[in-house]
Amino acid sequence: MPKVTEEYRTAKRAEIAAAALRAFSRRGFQATSMADIISESGMSAGAIYGTFSSKSDIVLDVATRVIGGRVQDISRLAESTPMPPPSELVGVLMRGMLGEVGSPAILVQLWGEAVTDPQLRALASGVFDRLVSAYGAYISLWQQREHGLDPAAADTIAREQTPLFLAASQGFILQAAIFPDFDPDFFLDRVAGHLPR
Repeated sequence: MPKVTEEYRTAKRAEIAAAALRAFSRRGFQATSMADIISESGMSAGAIYGTFSSKSDIVLDVATRVIGGRVQDISRLAESTPMPPPSELVGVLMRGMLGEVGSPAILVQLWGEAVTDPQLRALASGVFDRLVSAYGAYISLWQQREHGLDPAAADTIAREQTPLFLAASQGFILQAAIFPDFDPDFFLDRVAGHLPR
């Protein structure tokens, strides 16, 4: 029997995660069963269960990929010269999120389930912590580069401002998921104009 490479396993996990995300987006998180994910992927049940032990494991993988992509977006901006002002972060992250997951309704469903499901609460908390770190690191670095602040002073500003950026991101996700007449470009333009620079 041919040896299965790590690249093959990684590619298979990504393929299953993409199929699950499509199913979650179409049917909703709670209504999507493992059978739906298996059908969406076009793989056998054995192939799916040989890669993930449960739907929760798939949800964790999908969330890790989506948030990982957004953290990479922030890292790419941090490498720019000059760095874009922090006020542009929400737009970059939300547009990246929409490009990857389509409707953010699945995120709102996940938050709702996290209220009563300890495993999903831990997942949501982990995602939140990664975003806090990514936003905070970017804001601090920008303050150091653009305003010449020492790291301690820049970190203080980042701690004060990060909750504003998170609130704007969460507001975008919630409104985009619920309101049919939500205008994402208007929202992000207004946010960029009013968040700290």
